[in-house]
Amino acid sequence: MTLSRQLFTGIAAVFVALMLGIVTIYVVAAKDSLERQLDAHANETATSLALSLGSRFGTLEASALQVMVNPLFDRGHFESIAVLAPNGERIFGRELGARALDVPGWFAALVTLQGPSGEALVSAGWRQLGKVVVRVHPGYAYRQLYDTALATLLWLALLFGLALAAMRYHLGGILRPLREIETAAIAISNRDFVSIDSEPRTRELQRVTHAINSLSAKIRAAIAHEAERAEGLRRQAFEDPLSGQLNRRGFEQAVASSIGEGGEIHSGVLALFSLSGLEEINRVFSLSRGDAIVRQLAAALAAPGAHALPIVGRWQGPTLAAFLPNATPDAGLAWARDLCGNFAASLQALALPAGAGALGGLVHFSGEARFERLAAAAEDALAQAGRQGAGAVVLARADAAAGAVADLKTQIEDCIAGDRFTLLGQNVVALAGRGIFQIEILSRLAASDGAPIAAAAFVPAASRHGLLPGLDAKVLERTVRLLESGDSLPPTVSVNVSMQSIADPPFRAALRALLAGRKDIAGRLAFEVTGYTASRSLELTREFARDVRAQGAQFALDNFDIDPNSMAIVHELLPAYIKLAAAFTLQIGAREDLQLIVEAMVRMLRPLEIALIAQGVEDRESLGVLERLGLGGYQGYVDGRPHPLPVPAGDR
Repeated sequence: MTLSRQLFTGIAAVFVALMLGIVTIYVVAAKDSLERQLDAHANETATSLALSLGSRFGTLEASALQVMVNPLFDRGHFESIAVLAPNGERIFGRELGARALDVPGWFAALVTLQGPSGEALVSAGWRQLGKVVVRVHPGYAYRQLYDTALATLLWLALLFGLALAAMRYHLGGILRPLREIETAAIAISNRDFVSIDSEPRTRELQRVTHAINSLSAKIRAAIAHEAERAEGLRRQAFEDPLSGQLNRRGFEQAVASSIGEGGEIHSGVLALFSLSGLEEINRVFSLSRGDAIVRQLAAALAAPGAHALPIVGRWQGPTLAAFLPNATPDAGLAWARDLCGNFAASLQALALPAGAGALGGLVHFSGEARFERLAAAAEDALAQAGRQGAGAVVLARADAAAGAVADLKTQIEDCIAGDRFTLLGQNVVALAGRGIFQIEILSRLAASDGAPIAAAAFVPAASRHGLLPGLDAKVLERTVRLLESGDSLPPTVSVNVSMQSIADPPFRAALRALLAGRKDIAGRLAFEVTGYTASRSLELTREFARDVRAQGAQFALDNFDIDPNSMAIVHELLPAYIKLAAAFTLQIGAREDLQLIVEAMVRMLRPLEIALIAQGVEDRESLGVLERLGLGGYQGYVDGRPHPLPVPAGDR
């Protein structure tokens, strides 16, 4: 129960007790007053009747008494009137028969009123004729007392209701800052370090508010400091100061993470552009003019209209690189030719030498690819363009060199329809204590002849044909059945979800339906989305994270590479943990700059209670470095390759 309800309930209880006490006191006082009035009425009636009888009659006879007593009895509220002889013998009397009280029975039982009696002697001169005895009936007094008590109770209840409404309003004003403090405390516990804007008037609440704001401000400052430090180290390590884009090492890192194992990109165009005539520009117009031309080409490559969020970097000298994810060969070639033509026209408008311009070498890939082979093919294409002259663009295909795969669309559809796939698990190990705390679910399809199809072969084809939502749904269903079967798996089971899946409403609806009513199962699941997906589709990723958290599951970032948007993504999504891209961690043991960046990132994530996990760990020597940097865990071939998981009992 909330504090406001406790206070309101306590005050209401006091008010009720006070109201009942007031009514009780009033009823008791009214009862005593009515009893005195009844007693006076009985005595006055007896005295008046005795005087009348003594003055009119010399003797008391029943017929004469009837004339005097009946009208009086019929007009009053009497229980009995009797006239007695001096010896006590009854001469005449009237009595009221059995009569129910005109009030509820419980009231008559709770409040007892006695009908008082009055006596008076009947005298004629000095001679005593008899005695009059009058007993008053309490019915009228009961009715009056009941009506008065009810009216008093109703008026007090009305005043009580008004007082409670006023008290509730008053408490609402007093406790409103407390609700803001509670909201802020919940937000802080959820790793959102907010501040309370309003200033409470209550001194104690002011102190609590100041303490919470001070705590939040210090944590925010610490996180911001570490984020700025990590961003500064990233710029030093991966950005080219001349072009403002990535340097070659940063470009290779970013592209390799996107197309490597666990990446979301399975096709695209890698393009190299070289400036022709740059030496002449430097000689005639100065080096600063040449640097400006390099920056102009870099800006043209990164222009929003060129392609959806390309990755741009400086390759070497006057050569720049661009990576267009998921671009087709024709689209890449048209884009490159337009860019070279527009760039040459802009240079001529500046009255630069006629031979100044750009030439391009492109390579398109589809399927599994290695960055080194793509870079070599792009350099060969650039060399061919150089032999053709300024403005030339040459496109090469790296499908064969990259180990292209056949079209597996039909086989993948058959595997999805027939549940022909195997779940594999790769352990995630804590660096402290080396205990397994999570297992990541992977999948392997089986061809019609039973031959296994590795993920590196079928995932690009499934992505190209839009089959990933159906495949992800099947893997998730099998995983849930495996957890329900009671197999001994680690506490947390992570499942990768593709960009296609989180953008697919039927998949999202199926996920909610699958986890509905399975809070225990959902509590063990962690849904991982790649850093590439999160950075390119932040709003969509935020909605998906909200969905899975509403079901009781965790949300995490996988294959996370450090780029200019990475820190903002972390603050927006607040994942349960982050898995660094394998392309990043493979070099961490030999590169001090990467170690500094990771260390700063760990220090930034620690107040947010976000663990950083290394992927692609293949040697024991790296474990010491990772542990020293403060990472929470690791996964990779160092502890063995992914192993098949049991088949749920219902699927055998």
